[in-house]
Amino acid sequence: MIAATPGPLAARILAATWIACAALEAIGSRALLRGPRAVTHLRIAGGVVEVEDGMGSKRTGVLRPGSFVAPWLTIVRWRPEGARRDRTVPILPGMLDAESFRVLRVLLRHA
Repeated sequence: MIAATPGPLAARILAATWIACAALEAIGSRALLRGPRAVTHLRIAGGVVEVEDGMGSKRTGVLRPGSFVAPWLTIVRWRPEGARRDRTVPILPGMLDAESFRVLRVLLRHA
């Protein structure tokens, strides 16, 4: 899309580089759960979600419809208090012990 956008070549290269760097940072911190903004602790109780990141900041919010549950991947969809958009937390089976992962999947499936 950037290649088809009119404008100087240098500006298009700069825009493509910025987009690629932002995507890599998002993949590292959100999908791979690495870095200071990655989720380190997640607690769900009664539809209330508490999330703590690598920098120690805690946020609370509500569990939203649309969480994904499969044997190989679970995605928790939640909205922090005061936020306009939902957030997601991907959870793979190796991140939790088997019983906790099963309880999480059952909780989300019936929420």
